[in-house]
Amino acid sequence: MSEGTPDVREARRMLSKGIAIAGVGETEQGKLDGKGSFQLLAEVTKTTLDDAGVTLDEVDGMVTAFSFVESTLMHSTTLCDYLGWAPGYFSSVAVGGATAPLMAVQAMHAIDAGLATAVLCVRGDNTRSGISSSGMMAMAREMSHGAFEAPYGLSTIGGYGLLAQRYMYEHDVSGEALAAVVATQSEHAAKKWNAMLRDVVTIEDVMNDRMIATPFHGMDCSLVSDGAAAFLVTTAERAKDMKTKPVYIAGVGEGYSHQYISQADSVDSVRQGLGRAGRRAMEVAGITPQDLDVAEIYDSFSFTPLIALEGFGICGPGEAGDWVMEGNGKIDGGTLPMNTHGGLIRQAHLGAMHHIVEAALQLRGEADDTGVNDGGNRQVPDAKFAISNGSGGILAATSALVLSSEPPSAS
Repeated sequence: MSEGTPDVREARRMLSKGIAIAGVGETEQGKLDGKGSFQLLAEVTKTTLDDAGVTLDEVDGMVTAFSFVESTLMHSTTLCDYLGWAPGYFSSVAVGGATAPLMAVQAMHAIDAGLATAVLCVRGDNTRSGISSSGMMAMAREMSHGAFEAPYGLSTIGGYGLLAQRYMYEHDVSGEALAAVVATQSEHAAKKWNAMLRDVVTIEDVMNDRMIATPFHGMDCSLVSDGAAAFLVTTAERAKDMKTKPVYIAGVGEGYSHQYISQADSVDSVRQGLGRAGRRAMEVAGITPQDLDVAEIYDSFSFTPLIALEGFGICGPGEAGDWVMEGNGKIDGGTLPMNTHGGLIRQAHLGAMHHIVEAALQLRGEADDTGVNDGGNRQVPDAKFAISNGSGGILAATSALVLSSEPPSAS
């Protein structure tokens, strides 16, 4: 392992003592009428603590995310009040889709600074049942520049569409390549107990679906869902006394290239900014893309994993479409199974929370839902390293984690 730059060395120092994910949890996903945001958060808190085999009183820190429904600026302490809990450390993170990995980083820093020893990272919302379509559109417009984009009607899906079209033009990538992402993830979601969309679709099915914003058909777009997910971050020492097999944070990284899509220099600048998070996380972990066994990659749209695969160095520029179409992202027979839970496109949309939960389950060897709500076996055999990322805005800010099944001294 190379010595690395000062920031890489500092990240390795923090992780060298062992920072573990010692518990994970998910609720049902979909349209959950009658369940508010904080009720979902309370449910998944219990599920996650039960998974780790600890009580709320044994946890001394919490990191939450933002809510699209609840009108509170003090989200973390509002949830503490709802739970009747007063941890010594609390915080909230709000960087769009990049939030989930950064929640883990926030927990890692709190533990390193001695502010907490076990930090619950939890996000949930009743976005599907609790927010109106006009509210969703208002939220989507916030991704657009107030002077140069929003006056012309550019929304989130439009901005992604413009970038995807340019990428496809520059690299001669077909719409079928995007559809292959959806088809692949549909096979995985069919085996996930709480996936919203469990039907397996083909490339042809996706291409025949209604067009939303060129080049995206309906199935190319991520879902809107109610639900919650969480993971418990603690020290390797404390994790030894907990119920489940710990999974270790081996690498962290962040990347940024622009805020508004009209300000992005080029497709390649976006690819490099997006990829910087994953490449840095792998550098901190001391691994290469060839060492990865599982990739849980943010998939706001079917195009998003393609440019991420290239930015991370898993594929060369313009090669990710063929890579997916050749079956490399499949659990069965793929070289690097991708979004083994179905992702935002087929399981549910809660940022990258489910991606981290799924990565942890894969590394624990527990991604088999056979007998659970007609689920199936998604387990990647002998998985040791997984990468998970999130991306906020229109591929503007990105964060990534490398997780390992082995503690630092053994990895």
